[in-house]
Amino acid sequence: MNPIELYKKLPKKNCGKCPQKACMPFALSVIKGDAKLSECPYLTGDARDAIEVSLKTSDWREELIAKLRDEIKRINFADIAEGLGAELKDGALIIKCMGREFIVSPDGEITTRGHMTPWIKILLLHYIRTAGKGSLSGKWVSYGELKAGMVKASSFQRDCEEPMRELFDKNFEGAIMVLNRLGAKKREDFPAKQAWHLFLLPKIPVIILYWPKEEEFESKVKIIFDSTADRFLDAESIIFLVEGLVKNIEITLSRG
Repeated sequence: MNPIELYKKLPKKNCGKCPQKACMPFALSVIKGDAKLSECPYLTGDARDAIEVSLKTSDWREELIAKLRDEIKRINFADIAEGLGAELKDGALIIKCMGREFIVSPDGEITTRGHMTPWIKILLLHYIRTAGKGSLSGKWVSYGELKAGMVKASSFQRDCEEPMRELFDKNFEGAIMVLNRLGAKKREDFPAKQAWHLFLLPKIPVIILYWPKEEEFESKVKIIFDSTADRFLDAESIIFLVEGLVKNIEITLSRG
């Protein structure tokens, strides 16, 4: 079952009572393993049970992981490690993603300390399969300026920038604490009240810009990328990567 198929089975009330605030992002989170169907207050027990059966019998994520692993087996890691900003050790790639190290073996098996969702596996395998190369440009651009980014710019704002803004507004100090743990560095050279530089992947750094609410101006978050980001991941994968960052902060804050 893919996110669209799941969305069609939801009540589609967009009630705002689940952590994702709307049904489509909720469907995406369930498919990625970041949310549970029980978090929807309007999904009845029978309907929930029927959907769970469908999810178990048709796990497209595992099918995609298997397909990507087959493709990874044909790649010589020694040829791509430097381009990806990864470390090659004993034939495996060591890749840092949001402050954590992931070890990817030549057959595509991924290991790390702690919990790992299917979606982070898919992202890392996509990153390796894309096998981007080249130096970072140092030129910062909006998501919409990346290749194919304009088509999905509204989704990026809705699913990434807006949830990040809400986290900052609700618990600014806590959110900054989590960013610091992930390796974020404060920047003073951007026209925003607050700015942080963070590497989500070795070749995908972001700048998170935050303007707190001031008198008649509402708060705002803008997330920008090195102009080379689309060499290393496609536009949709970049959305899910940043969504993963937002979810990471949200979960950490909820645990206190």
